[in-house]
Amino acid sequence: MKDFQYRMPTKIRFGVGISKNIADVCKEYGAKKVFVVTDSMIIKTNILDSVKESFEKANMPYEIYSDIVPDPAIEVVDSTAEILRKSGANLVVAVGGGSPIDAAKSICMLQTNEGSVRDYLFGGSRTVTNPGMPLICVPTTAGSGSEMTAAAVITDNQNQIKLSVTHDYIIPRVALIDPLLHVGMPGFITATTGIDALTHAIEAYVSLNASPVSDAMALQAMRMIGKHLRNAVANGNDIEARSNMAIASSIAATAFFNGGLGVVHGIAQSMGGVAHVPHGVANSLILPYAMARNVVGNLEKFKEIAIALGENVDGLSLREAAEKAPKAVLKLAQDTRVPLKLKDVGVTREHFPAIIEGTMAYRLLAVNPCKLQEKDITEILESAYE
Repeated sequence: MKDFQYRMPTKIRFGVGISKNIADVCKEYGAKKVFVVTDSMIIKTNILDSVKESFEKANMPYEIYSDIVPDPAIEVVDSTAEILRKSGANLVVAVGGGSPIDAAKSICMLQTNEGSVRDYLFGGSRTVTNPGMPLICVPTTAGSGSEMTAAAVITDNQNQIKLSVTHDYIIPRVALIDPLLHVGMPGFITATTGIDALTHAIEAYVSLNASPVSDAMALQAMRMIGKHLRNAVANGNDIEARSNMAIASSIAATAFFNGGLGVVHGIAQSMGGVAHVPHGVANSLILPYAMARNVVGNLEKFKEIAIALGENVDGLSLREAAEKAPKAVLKLAQDTRVPLKLKDVGVTREHFPAIIEGTMAYRLLAVNPCKLQEKDITEILESAYE
């Protein structure tokens, strides 16, 4: 067995209705005033009601900032960091999906590290040197897992690319997971974020950096998603399905935080910058076709993926069993009604060269189970196109 380490610095606090206790959690981390980061969709719902009630009951000063947009750009992050700086808050709470959480991680970092977030993106001129302002995350989707990781994905509109700030100093202190806040999530968002979480688990499991601990987390996440995603999509009020999906998302994130990702995320991140396809949609589109290409890289693990997703592999050869894994994912995508082809989300073949270029530059492509060339990325895109 190779040497490895496994990190999980974020404390998970799970409970149905636990968001009503958020003021007490903030006090544990020395909060005097809280800056709440969310988006324009969340602010129109009742999701923040329990959070606001908790602060008001505790006489905890707070300020809500709700102008975070999907796939937050450098300019949005920099301007929000300045607003936080002037607010007098000493702790941030992020409520929402991956975009508010990634923005919050970045603005917390910028409170203690000079410059623009652009300076800290992959390949930038600066390195994070100081711990950021304390951050508590309240995820409202079961997909991105950003509440558990050391990366924040930011859009560089100038260069039409998504890049990450990555450092242990941006890891959130607490993930407060309340499945009640997921109940109103639309079926389409439930499906695409759920398959995003499944992508995290699968890519971490077959990564060349996988370890026994990340494997255990990834497999358990796959089992939970395979069992509960369909119910969460079909009946958003199913609190048991919501609870399992919420936890599956977080533990899948710890698996990829330690084990890494692969070609699916390389393509999805590039596609997001080039064709503006939402991250969860891009992952759900690419996953089964990339898996079909990667199967030969680890037949045994792809067999285990098929089993975790409920496939019966009795009497099959190792190759036949492994090849049931991408079919199981495609079946899940069909059942949850996510887009199945790139042409359905506005991606054209004219986008392919830029997507391929961005994918080949993706730093985690090195831990993909198969070594891929440009022609392989082209084949995956063609398979997903029509």
